[in-house]
Amino acid sequence: MNTNITINGQIATLLSKEYEGQTTTYIQFLKESEKNGMEILKVKITNLEDIPKIQKGAVISVAVNIASVNGNLYYSQSDAVKILRENK
Repeated sequence: MNTNITINGQIATLLSKEYEGQTTTYIQFLKESEKNGMEILKVKITNLEDIPKIQKGAVISVAVNIASVNGNLYYSQSDAVKILRENK
């Protein structure tokens, strides 16, 4: 079962990984809570046209699909990234 939600926040870092000749780009958000402390939300960027627009420190809104595998949550982009505030 997939659920669509929107993640809003400041990009903590951009991460690119290469596997079998294919590059995958992720954006990471830091989430702080009293119960769990600091958590990292990692979102896979599926729209290659959005990659040049996003930069570390920018505040964005990204719609995501969520998949749960073996108790782990995986987030992937489902719609275009909206830049709410650019990093200066």
